[in-house]
Amino acid sequence: MNRICLVLLLTSVLHSAAVVAADNDSATTTHETTGFGIGALIGGLIAGPPGAVIGAAGGTLYGHHSAKKDKQVASLHEQLHEKNIEFVKLQQEFTNAQFAWSENLKQVAWDKRQASLKKLSDNISFSVYFRTDDSGLDPTLTPHIRDLVNLIIDAPDIKVQLEAYADRRGQPEHNLKLSQARANSVRAELITAGLPANRILYHAYGESRAQSTKGDTEGYVFDRRVDLFLTLDSEI
Repeated sequence: MNRICLVLLLTSVLHSAAVVAADNDSATTTHETTGFGIGALIGGLIAGPPGAVIGAAGGTLYGHHSAKKDKQVASLHEQLHEKNIEFVKLQQEFTNAQFAWSENLKQVAWDKRQASLKKLSDNISFSVYFRTDDSGLDPTLTPHIRDLVNLIIDAPDIKVQLEAYADRRGQPEHNLKLSQARANSVRAELITAGLPANRILYHAYGESRAQSTKGDTEGYVFDRRVDLFLTLDSEI
């Protein structure tokens, strides 16, 4: 008789579980129904009808707790995924900002360097003078040329521009060759001092740009010269 009652009770309990399962979502229903049925069977086998009721109730609670825990885990996974996406975006923004900052810094440094070199080149120039019909460099000028090279040697953007002249005496062809020889003398000294040849530019004008008048012997001195300029240009 007790066994019949137990079977009837379990049938009733399982039927109630099925009704409850129909009203809940699929994930929660699966856990609660399973827990409910297992609890009822275990409770019935251990303690008869009272045990079945208690076991069923406990199984239902277990199933509900398990479903709730699964939802919490799923929610945490979703939040973690969202945080990962947000972190990747922030990391990319930081990398872009860092690159932009680096490029801006380089540009600022370049602009300052160019401005400094331009100021230097605009404020340094001098002339080397020669004797009549001579292209030999005066030895007393050698230290000044070497000082100039030491000043600009570490600034490869700066080049030296040479402009060579001759006075009006003599034939134009001779004076042109004479001015070329004077430019070569200064160029050779610059190279000896350590300046690379590709940083030296020069033009020879002969007497074509002489400023003294014919017969002005004192003025001739200033026409027998090579002017040295610093420049950032590849050619003038």
